[in-house]
Order: sequence, then C-alpha cells, then structure tokens
Amino acid sequence: MNLLPIFDALMQEQQLSRAAERLCMSQPAVSNALKRLRISFRDDLFVRTRRGLKPTQRAVELHEAIAPVLESLSHTFDDQTFSPEVSDRTLDISMDIAAEYVFAPDVLGILLPVAPNLRIRFHPDHIPDIAGRLKDGRLNYALEYGPVLSDEFDSAHFADETLSVICAKSHPSIKGSLSLEQYTSLPHVSLVPRPSFSAGQTAGEVTPVEYIVGGDLPTRNIGLRVASSLAIPEIVATTDLIATLSTRLVLPLVESGELQRFDPPFNNIGFEFRLYWHKSRSKDPFHQWFINELAEHQNSIRGQRN
Repeated sequence: MNLLPIFDALMQEQQLSRAAERLCMSQPAVSNALKRLRISFRDDLFVRTRRGLKPTQRAVELHEAIAPVLESLSHTFDDQTFSPEVSDRTLDISMDIAAEYVFAPDVLGILLPVAPNLRIRFHPDHIPDIAGRLKDGRLNYALEYGPVLSDEFDSAHFADETLSVICAKSHPSIKGSLSLEQYTSLPHVSLVPRPSFSAGQTAGEVTPVEYIVGGDLPTRNIGLRVASSLAIPEIVATTDLIATLSTRLVLPLVESGELQRFDPPFNNIGFEFRLYWHKSRSKDPFHQWFINELAEHQNSIRGQRN
C-alpha cells in the first residue's frame, strides 16, 4: 500500500525526477520503490525512453483500477477540513445530455463562485456500470429522470419537469391544437434507444420518453432516430416531423416563434430529476456542502423556465 502513491506519481509524471519532486522524496528512493513495484506486480511497468518512462499495458490497467481508490483515500483525509474556497476537488456527475444542456449552467453558477478551484466533469448517463462507478468513487453523483430501486443509494429531489410535444410553427397539419390521432399518425423524430442507470433496471434499452411514460405512451410513427436530443428541436423546426421532449429543452425555440408546443395527449407527462449517490458518501463533508449548496439555491434550478 505504501508503494501505490509512488506508482500513481510515476504514472502521472512519467519521469523519475518529477515524480520524486512531487513526492518530496529522493530519486534513489523512488527508483528503489519502482524495483519493488516491479517485483510485486511481476511486470516492468515502465520502459525507459528518450522522453521519460513509458507505462506498459499492465501499468495502464493497474492504474485504472488503483487511481480512484487512491483519490478516495486522499479525500478521506482532506475532507476532514474541507474548505470550498481552496478545495481543488474533482466533482464527477453523470446525467442525460439534455439535462446537462439545461442544468449545467445552473450548477456551475451555484458552485464556482464559492469554490473557484473546483474541477467539474459531466459524464453521459449511458456510460457502463454507473452503479459501480458510484461505489468506487469514479462518479460522485448520478442525475436521473427516474427512480433507482436499490438500497445502496441515497437521493435528493433535484428538479420537477414535464414533457412537451413540439412541431414546426408552419406545420401543414397542426394548427393550434394536437389530437391523439395526429400524435399517433404523424411521423416522429426520437432518440436511439440506449441504457442508463435508471432505465437499466428495465428489460432492454429505451429512450427517456419511453421510460418516463411507460405503458401510457401511445404507439408512435417513428420516422427518424438521432443520437442526441439537442438536435431534435432544430430538426423539428425545419421539417414536418414532431417530437416529445423535456419542456425546458424546447422553450428557447418556442419563445423565438420557430416551434409550436403542446401538452402530450396522454397521462404521466410530469416527472422528476433526482440526484443519487452511494450511501458511503453521506457523511462526507464535501458531499454535505454540495447538497446544502444545491438546497439553498433550489429556486434557480427547479423553477420552470417559461
């Protein structure tokens, strides 16, 4: 265990002298530690080149497994005296791309003024094994549009949202109202089905709308599938396609006069975003500060943008 921080420094610096300086150790001491690491892992770990030390494939694989653990251990000690004004912690949050587009500016506007050195990374909600990443610290939080049915995680309400149906302002068939018959017959643009932390609890891959509405969603005539929900409002504004999306996502083009917006002709159009974390983090001072900051500024996040 004592050798692992040295291994981490060598991986990050890839030069013996810089690693020694970073660790406040002598170069011979770091060199001796590298010899012991090679014996322990039965691999050269690093190959000397003109530019420094090049990690072997075994070293890369080991570091991917070890780095999150070392970061978590480091924060265990750092967080006892957590101070947002000077902290350079990394905050990793997974979320749907539409949620990132809508909520990321609010989150940054809340956190960065009081924690200017905080490093924030947003991850897609369809990366592999979100549950495992929350457990081992590679993710701090997951923002989800549905319940996560597991006793391993705690959660907090983040925002309420609704679904809207949109079409072009000049759509030839829709003028001021939308019927169920039109909704089921007209061609839709929708996302490619994919897994997510929430939706992964159901069989197969689904789109967010299919997961949120479930059995109340009428059969749709899907004419186009795209990879990103951010592209859908612009596509709808310039075609005869219609779409069902998060209301916050479509309001800019509705307000500019390019889109018509309607309440969907089915039930369950309201849903919530919840922020999930592994229960092991609940007493972490950094976590408590983060949740408190969001709670204090909840109106700037949860207010419907209309």
